[in-house]
Amino acid sequence: MFSSLARWIKNHDLLTYCVLTFLFTYSAWSVTMFASAPGNPNSNAGLARDFQFLGMWGPALAGILTIAVTQGKPGLKDLFRRLLFWRVSLRWYLLILILWPLVSIAGDSLYAQFTHQAIRFGWNGWSQTMNWLAQAPILAFWASEEIGWRGFVLPRLQSRRNGLVSSMIVGTIWALWHLPMFFMGNSPVVYWIFMVSISILLTWIMNNNRGSLFLAVFFHAWINIYGGIQADRIFIANPDPVLQMGIKAVLLALVALGVVAVYGYRTFTREQKSPLLAELKPNEA
Repeated sequence: MFSSLARWIKNHDLLTYCVLTFLFTYSAWSVTMFASAPGNPNSNAGLARDFQFLGMWGPALAGILTIAVTQGKPGLKDLFRRLLFWRVSLRWYLLILILWPLVSIAGDSLYAQFTHQAIRFGWNGWSQTMNWLAQAPILAFWASEEIGWRGFVLPRLQSRRNGLVSSMIVGTIWALWHLPMFFMGNSPVVYWIFMVSISILLTWIMNNNRGSLFLAVFFHAWINIYGGIQADRIFIANPDPVLQMGIKAVLLALVALGVVAVYGYRTFTREQKSPLLAELKPNEA
């Protein structure tokens, strides 16, 4: 029976991954919603937080489990090799560290211009910034979902489709996984544009760096970390988070379109075949 199940999973690996990811995450987040529900006599903030963190591991655990069943130790070895592959050109780290802050600051500045407001950059020393940096391990933990999205899903899609289509599919599934965010004041369309744009940029970065999953985790974690740092530094009298996010999503989409225009839609590199797939063993691709 197990061999039949394993064979079915091999033939439907992406479907298996998605089912496991959504099932695991939404089950954990359901506990979070119950434990933190207002007026619930059994509410428990600690339990809610723990299951929120647990749910974030859905994509990573689903990716690891699916690879273990379909490819065994060789597949897992390749996955963690890419996760630990950090020795790339310094310019890619500089790009990651600069890109999102530039887009974010430009977005807030445009919002201030559109709404005829003054924007003020505050600086109260290093204390708050250091507090955010101290939380970097937690925020990097949240970014572990890239083990699933970019470690498992992206290579399989690129073995069958071009880089642009693969990135859009990953970005769409990624956005749907964040469905609860739509009920927290976020526009579904804006959020989809944001996630697809990030997905294109991550594919571009990975394909140009031998499939480095480490860079994907680093980029994702930096976006999380910088969001807190910037919130402590930029002040607008009447902020509108939804509109500000919309402007940033459009700017990020323009950057992503620029990458596609310059590097092409097939692999986002100068090569016709995906360098990411070349780094994987044949049985993984």
